[in-house]
Amino acid sequence: MMKKKLLVIIFILFTGITMGQINEAGVFLGGSNYIGDIGRTNWIYPNSYAVGAVYKWNMHPRYSIRANYTYSKIIGDDAQSNNSFRKYRDLNFSNSIHELVVGIEYHFFKYSLSKIGYTNTPYILLEAGVVNYGTFDSGRTYNFTMPFGVGYKMKLAHNIGIGFETSFRYTFKDDIDGYPFDENSETVQINPNDNDWYVFTGITLVFAFGREGCYTGKF
Repeated sequence: MMKKKLLVIIFILFTGITMGQINEAGVFLGGSNYIGDIGRTNWIYPNSYAVGAVYKWNMHPRYSIRANYTYSKIIGDDAQSNNSFRKYRDLNFSNSIHELVVGIEYHFFKYSLSKIGYTNTPYILLEAGVVNYGTFDSGRTYNFTMPFGVGYKMKLAHNIGIGFETSFRYTFKDDIDGYPFDENSETVQINPNDNDWYVFTGITLVFAFGREGCYTGKF
C-alpha cells in the first residue's frame, strides 16, 4: 500500500514537471569563425555563416535545458592573418560542419515570456555534444565539442523571444583545417598539439508554447 502511494506521488510530481513547464523552439542565425593553425587568431571575428535550430525546456525561471543543431561553413585564410609567418605561409581551407549539442542555460534574472517583469535577462550557457566535418582525405569524421558562452534575451512579441549570444566551441582534435601534420615540412608547420576552436555569434528567435508551471521559491 505504501509503495502504491509512493508511486502515485512520483507520478503526480513527474507529470507536473513535464506538463507544467513552457517550451521554446526556434532558429539560430549568425556567423562563425575558426581559431586554430590557419588564418586569424581573433576570438570573435565572424567570417562565415551559421544557421540552425534551437529547443529549450524552461524547467525554472532561472535555468533551461537546451538543445541545438547548427550547420556552418568554417573557413581560415593566412592572407587575412596579422601574423607575418602565416601571411608568408599563405595556407587556406574551407570546411562544412554539422553540430548537435545539449546543455544548460542559466539566467541571471528570473525569465518568462508570459510573466510581467521576467521578460529579459543576461545568461550563460554550458553544453556538450558532437560535431561532424570533412577531413583531409575527403571523408567525414566525428569529434566531441564543448560549447560555453554568454548571451542576452528578451521578449520580442507575444510568445516570441529574441536572444543575442556568442559561444566558444572547444574540440578534442586538430583536423578541422584539413591539413595533415608533417614534421619534415618546412612550409606547412601545422601544430598537432593545439586542438581547434570555433565560435558562433548570432541571434536566436524562438516561439514559446505549453503551459507554464507555478514557482513559489525565491531562487
